[in-house]
Amino acid sequence: MVPATGYGLREPVRGIYDEPALTGIEITFEQADDPLSLQRYIGDEREFDYVSVHALKLSVASADPPRRDYMDALLAIARENGAVSVSDHLGFTRAGERGAEMGHFAPPPYTHAALDATCRNIDTVMRHFGYLNFFLENIAYTFRFKAEMEEREFLIRTLQRTGCGWLLDVTNVYANSVNHKYDPYEFIREVMPFAPRVEMHLAGGLFNARLSTYVDSHSEPIPQEVWDLYRYSLEQGRGKVEAVFIERDANFPDETGWRSEVRTAREIALEVEART
Repeated sequence: MVPATGYGLREPVRGIYDEPALTGIEITFEQADDPLSLQRYIGDEREFDYVSVHALKLSVASADPPRRDYMDALLAIARENGAVSVSDHLGFTRAGERGAEMGHFAPPPYTHAALDATCRNIDTVMRHFGYLNFFLENIAYTFRFKAEMEEREFLIRTLQRTGCGWLLDVTNVYANSVNHKYDPYEFIREVMPFAPRVEMHLAGGLFNARLSTYVDSHSEPIPQEVWDLYRYSLEQGRGKVEAVFIERDANFPDETGWRSEVRTAREIALEVEART
């Protein structure tokens, strides 16, 4: 199975709707013009093989349940745009059901209590979305709470208990491997068998020399290290990778740059499939 390949939808992507390698699109919910109102965000210019809606504020790792009005709005946007899946991050963005938004993702404490809360919230989300597949994204982080298990064990147990899909952010795995000194290939090899279905994110980041930290900035071309890890991820996930989305949020390239990266993503996917 060759996954759909595409971008997280940004305005310049509309300029390459004629690109054959662009077979999927991901709508970032918070970046829609008015995300809490019903609209067809991708437009009527063309049809895509795969449409997903990417959320930022379900906060599934919070102790409290996701907001129902937020889930209702997500579901409406997904239906209006013909989406087959919804995704969000393995982290929390608020404390308390009506708590203030933090403005960024924080990793959960990798404890049994946090695991129970996360799985309970994902079960709520999956029941609410019904026919839509839900994918959980691994996040990049610079700090960790005191833990009872490693991130990969927490993720594996979450996938096992909920049956949700894995949104494998390849760049986040790479960033964490640089910042926390682990083998990214081993991480993917150990988690992949427990994911029933997979989507992927690719992006380019930058290294902050002052902080000695790799930052998942979505502002640079995808580096070769991430392309290599992407190829390996496709090999490990043969038969269950449904879509691959490239994220770019700053320093937008010219049209050639937009076309080049999605073509590379497509070509690698075709090469991996041809070897099976």
